[in-house]
Amino acid sequence: MFKLLLLFLPIILFANPSWLYNINPTDRNEIVGYGIDKKLSQAKQDAMSDIVKTISVKIESSLNISKSTSSGKYNKNISTNIKTETKAILTGIKFIKVEQINGLWYVASKYNNSPLEIKIKNLLPNNMQNEKQNKYLKNTELFKNINKEVKTNINYQIIRKDNLWQIKYNDIILPINQDNFYELFSNQKNSNLEIKANQSIYNENDEMYFNISNTKNGYISILYIEHNGKVGLLLSNKKSDKSFTYPDLKSEDTFKIANPYNKPIQELYIALYSKYKIDLSEFENVSDNLLDESNYNFDNLMVLLDKVNYSTFRIKIKK
Repeated sequence: MFKLLLLFLPIILFANPSWLYNINPTDRNEIVGYGIDKKLSQAKQDAMSDIVKTISVKIESSLNISKSTSSGKYNKNISTNIKTETKAILTGIKFIKVEQINGLWYVASKYNNSPLEIKIKNLLPNNMQNEKQNKYLKNTELFKNINKEVKTNINYQIIRKDNLWQIKYNDIILPINQDNFYELFSNQKNSNLEIKANQSIYNENDEMYFNISNTKNGYISILYIEHNGKVGLLLSNKKSDKSFTYPDLKSEDTFKIANPYNKPIQELYIALYSKYKIDLSEFENVSDNLLDESNYNFDNLMVLLDKVNYSTFRIKIKK
């Protein structure tokens, strides 16, 4: 009996917890990730990274990690610094199991990967009443999908929080990933104003200009939204009572398309009409400076679009 106990003792000492890799998702949109490390913080990070890989987020990294276990000992060798940039929205990750055994932390995490409209529907109370929505946002693909799923039009807001774009209603706040953010880019026009670019799909170094159709006497401004929600000002309060091309091909330089992001991107261009000059001082003039961290003004632009006449045009830029 004594020898038998000695034989089983190493197995007991170095056994993994029974739940490791055995937790079943509660529904088809739930993803479970696992992490193991001597440090709890790293085990949690590994559990999150496990989910990141599963949902196929875009990661830019250089790493070489080897893990080994020998005689109950755990070694981790990192030969390069890890540099990871992920566009996934991981703020919804929850840790569901945390256990320490013989100096190792074992962590399980879960993430609800349901479409954004379903997440919103599940969080909203029943019997909601229709509310007035933002004039521009209600005509975007994202809001149409949400309204169809919820079956009630609610005055959601788009806010910038924790370095992410998020959709907000009362105390409900959910992050918006890149695909969802592109669903906020929509071609819209009205009877008195329309903006069109010379192309809808561009390559690097292509020339770009805009045809502005305007039937009213007033002021025209042009802004644009980058793929990340930064907003730049191209033309401010040009007096006009007719259609025109911008830039003027006879007297101004045309724009050249640039894409420094090494991936296909989308941008949205907006023409504004006002009978009087509009205060656009919160938006950076791109002829003066490159857009930086202070120019995440998508939310402020949405507020402005609710007050003025506008037309929008979405473009795609190839890698």
